[in-house]
Formats: sequence, C-alpha cells, structure tokens
Amino acid sequence: MMNSLTADILDKAKMAKSIAITTHINPDGDGFCAALALQRILLGLGQNSVIYTDDDDLTRYAFLMDTCDVRTYDADLGVTPDLLFILDCNSYDRLGERAGLVEAASTTVLLDHHMVENNAITADLSLIEPAYVSVGAIIYVLFKPQIFALSASDRLYIGDCLYTTILNDTNNYANANTNKAVYTLAADLCELGIKPHVLYKEYFMNHSAEEMRYVGETLATIELHFGRKLLTMFSSLEVMQRNNLNPDSVMNITRWVQGVNGLDAIMYLREDAPGLFKLSLRSVVLDVNKIAARYGGGGHRQASGCTLTGNREEIMAMLMKDFEAAITEYEQSKN
Repeated sequence: MMNSLTADILDKAKMAKSIAITTHINPDGDGFCAALALQRILLGLGQNSVIYTDDDDLTRYAFLMDTCDVRTYDADLGVTPDLLFILDCNSYDRLGERAGLVEAASTTVLLDHHMVENNAITADLSLIEPAYVSVGAIIYVLFKPQIFALSASDRLYIGDCLYTTILNDTNNYANANTNKAVYTLAADLCELGIKPHVLYKEYFMNHSAEEMRYVGETLATIELHFGRKLLTMFSSLEVMQRNNLNPDSVMNITRWVQGVNGLDAIMYLREDAPGLFKLSLRSVVLDVNKIAARYGGGGHRQASGCTLTGNREEIMAMLMKDFEAAITEYEQSKN
C-alpha cells in the first residue's frame, strides 16, 4: 500500500505546475516541520512548493527556516494549486480560512496520524494512520528512498525537520506513544547526520524570559479536582498581553505538569481572544479524544484538544461534568 501511495503521489507531483503545502491552525512542531521536510523533498525532485500558514509566529522554528518558502495565506489572492498537501490534520474545521485551498486545488493529498475528526476533509489521495508517532514519521516512510538519494546537506536538513516532529509529539520521548518504532526511526535519522542534543536545545530550550514568566503565571492557577485526579490550568488573555506574547509563540504548557503524580488527566484552557478559548487535554488512562470530539475537536486518545467559544465559567462547568463522568467510568472499570 505504501509503495503504491508513494508512486501515486510522486506522479501527481511531477505533473503539477504549482504545489501548496499546509497544516492545521496554530501549526506545531509536527505539522509545520513535516511541511518543511516535504518541501525540501519536493525540491530535490525538481519541484518548487509554497507552505501556507496564517499570520503565525514561527520564530520557534527559525533554526529550520533559512531557505524555505513560507507565506501567509490570503484568500483574496486566489491561490489555485495543481497539487495540495495537507499535513497533520483531517478536518476542515482545523484548517480555518485555508480550507479554501482544498476547493481550489486540482488534487489534494492528505497525510495525518490523528483519529478521523468531525467535518472530515475530502482528499484524492490520503493516509490517516494513528499508529505513527507523527506525520513526520509518515513522510519518512513514504519517501525514504527519495530522501536517501538527495545530497548530504539535503538529507541532514530533512533529518533535522523530521526529528523535530518526533521531539514535539513525544515530548522528548516522555509520552506514552514512545515505542520501539519511534526509537528505530530516530536511529535512522541519526544516519542522516542529525545531532539530537543540538535539536533538543534548539526546540525545547529557546524560551524568552516573557514566555517563562507566562508559564509561571499559568502554573500558579493550578487546581486539583475529584480527589486530585484532574489538574486544571488557565491562561488569561490579560497575562498574554501583559507579557507581549502571541499565543502561537508559547509551547504547550501541559508539558510542564506531566510529571505531577497521581493524576488521571490534565486540562489546560487558554484564552486567545474575548470569548475564544483553546483547550488542551492530556491523559494516560482516559480517552480525552472523546471529550474534545464533543466540541468539534480531536487528536489522539491520550492527547487532544479543541477551540471553544463562550463564557469561561460556563465552559469550565461543562468540562468538569465531562471529566467527572470520564473519571467515574474509569474508576468503575478497575473494579
């Protein structure tokens, strides 16, 4: 199946006169860095491409962006690619305005490792497989021969990008999705010349003082519920503005509390605008994807999220009921 899909994608890419690549809103270290890797692979095949995002703060990825072509999407420009790649996303809801690219493209290729979400994207060629640790891993498996046929410098760059997708989606190998296949992939990427310790520092240890202050103020909101089984945190818009930060510039704060003992789940709510909130859920025992899916979101069983609108107090009350039911069901299943 993989060889057939690779052949079909390469055939489409060779014939395309224009190629666009995109990922979900609020791009992360998987979707965006996989897009950078794919762009370099296509360039090695003689095809230029453009990565489209919203007006996102991408400074966290500056160490990988020296030669890439990344542009802010504007629907008024009438972008009509012959070939569109959508990475790390399978729902129109998570594309935002860039959903228009799907309608405009002659052919759409969708590659993702999340569970199928609401309002699923219709694609001409697709691979959605949650067994992969990241969409970067899917890129590697699909195009391994093409990657190893490139120059040493291109191989190294692609390896750096793909290793960053692993760092992001395993939280530096701390998440439950870390397994033998992940380490095997990391070993393969080391053969391309990557330096894991350097990439770790570039990705995880480049916080601004303002970001660290923001993290601290968020950690100060920690509350425990249901016999210390659920940890909640909240970041207000006021704190974001006072620290002069863009929401996209702050790495997922849930990673700072994943070491708290005795928890069943973590719930982090971030206010991005008046009445607009981003929800991030983590758990090693609950299916948090079920909760996120109720509100139009999704992701993985142990890591999921969504966007919510409304009154914060009402949203929290609603989510607390969801978690009370989920924790009760889990406790009963152990008896």
